[in-house]
This record gives sequence, structure tokens and C-alpha cells, in this order.
Amino acid sequence: MFTITLSDGRTFSAKPEHTVLASARAAHVVLPYGCESGSCGACRLPGRGTVAYPGGAPALSAAEAAAGQMLTCRAQPRSDLTLDLPARLAGLAPRRITTRLLARRWLSADVLGVSLKLPRGTPFRYLPGQYVDVLLDDGGRRSFSLASAPDGETLQWHVRVVPGGRFAQALAAAPDGQIIRLEGPLGSFFVRDDDRPLLMVAGGTGLAPVLAQLEALLAEGDPRPVDLWWGVRGEADLYHHEALTGLAMQHANLRYHPVLGAPGADWTGARGFVHEAVVTAHPDLSAYAVYMAGPPPMIDAAKTAFPAAGLDAAQLFYDRFEDAFKTWPGR
Repeated sequence: MFTITLSDGRTFSAKPEHTVLASARAAHVVLPYGCESGSCGACRLPGRGTVAYPGGAPALSAAEAAAGQMLTCRAQPRSDLTLDLPARLAGLAPRRITTRLLARRWLSADVLGVSLKLPRGTPFRYLPGQYVDVLLDDGGRRSFSLASAPDGETLQWHVRVVPGGRFAQALAAAPDGQIIRLEGPLGSFFVRDDDRPLLMVAGGTGLAPVLAQLEALLAEGDPRPVDLWWGVRGEADLYHHEALTGLAMQHANLRYHPVLGAPGADWTGARGFVHEAVVTAHPDLSAYAVYMAGPPPMIDAAKTAFPAAGLDAAQLFYDRFEDAFKTWPGR
């Protein structure tokens, strides 16, 4: 039996055959989590001590492991551990709520903007960048990042509607007022309190959680410089382009860079993969904190490319969209 100590002083016991996350749950301690399969990285926490991953740790890169990061949903303790739990997650235990479909509008040919009405009563608190799970009648789940900072009244989604995406297609056709059951908030993708300049990188609808973070930073008057990079396939996919361009004009500390994977002949901006465009513009990333959301190929490529460009792996925070790879553009 080992002892796990959190940075706020709480402790709980863990057997070597149990994961850190399972042991925390048994002790009624809330840790961030997501897919619970080791793929999304939402449960990643910095820590000290020795762990083993008998089932593998797909989302943990060598650079992250070397920086002391642990995937708590897969890590089994082999010594006493200390975990650094961000203070802002305190009191944000996931809970189930019932929302109603309030409004929808097409943001592009295949991206649907969705508004959900929150129930009255206990406020639903979350950190910009977190996500919720839809609880389906068949016992399945669908995860959606929240696309705006909390307002106490509504939740916003950016939903890509693709062939074969049964839930998204049903959502597009559902009547207003339909009940949608959710669980959240989930994940640990939120902006940390730090003096580093920020690089925010989004691929496709990975813009949603990044936009929520950006909205909150600007509303709070956060002085940190923000470089926002958004990678999509073509110009028609830049569904929030005008609004982001306007924000960059209004805020001196914000720069916005759209990147197209398959641009038309008239495109004069950045092209190719968005993570490569970032490294081209910032060959030395050692001074930055990076917040990144989008499909697995983008996240996985950046987890190699960015540390190679000097980024501290502990300063790369991400939301890995597990299903988004199906629509991620190639060159």
C-alpha cells in the first residue's frame, strides 16, 4: 500500500494493482479525467514518485514523462507519490445536469453552433477550456468542449456534422426544447496563472475550448500576449474568421493567424499544418506556454515538434479530440 499526497495536503492510499484515479475515487477524492483509456491526456498531472503503466500510456510522450507528468487513469503506483493538483480545480467535481436545446445555427457547411439552456438552481461552474459528456439513452457518451466563458445561463458548442455522425445529425434535426443530459465539467484544459506569453493553437472545431479561454482572458483584461493559430482545410472552414479578426484589431495583445491545409490559389496567408506554421514563426518556444485543442494527429505531432523547438513539455496543455481525426485535413 502506498500513500498519495496532493499539493493541497490531502492524502489517500493506493494499492499497487489499482490506478491512481481509481484509488482517488475510492477515497472520494476528485481528480481530473476524461476518456479513462490513456488516450486523451485529460487526467495528466505533474507528480513525483515512481509509477508503472501495465496497460500502456498512449497520450504520454517521452518528453512529458521526463518532465514528471503522469496519466492518473493508467498509472499504478510503485512508490509513495506526490501530485500537483491545480488549485482552480478545487470544488469542480463533475455532476449530472439536465439541459434544454435552446438554439442552433450553422457556422459553416458542416459546423453547427449549439446553445443549451442551463437548469435553474445550483450554478453549473466550469473553467474555460473544459468539456462535458452527453449521456445517451443507450448508455453511450459524446464529448463536447464548451465554446464560451461561463455566463450562468447557457452552454455553447461547436459541433461538426459529418456523414455517419448519428448524434450530430440527430442534434441538427432535433426540436428546440429537447432535453439533453450532461455530465461535467471534465478535463484539465484551462489557462494557468503564469507570466509566460501564450500560444493558443486550434485545429478545426478545436477552436471551441480555445475560444472560451480567449474570451475569458480578454474579458478579464489579462495582459499576457496571446498568439492564436487556427488550422483548417480551406477558407470556407474559417467559420469564426471575421470575429477573430475583429478581436485582434480591438486588443493590442492578441494576434490571430489562420492556417489553411488545402488553400486556394488566392490564399496569401500561412498554409500547411498548423503546428508547423507555429514552429516556423516561433523557432524558439522556450519562453511560451501553449494551449492546444484539436484532432489527435495535430496534438501528437505538436508534442514532438514543440519540445524540439525548446518548449518545456510541462507547459504544453491540450485537449485531444479523439473523434476529430476522421475529418482532419491532410496536405
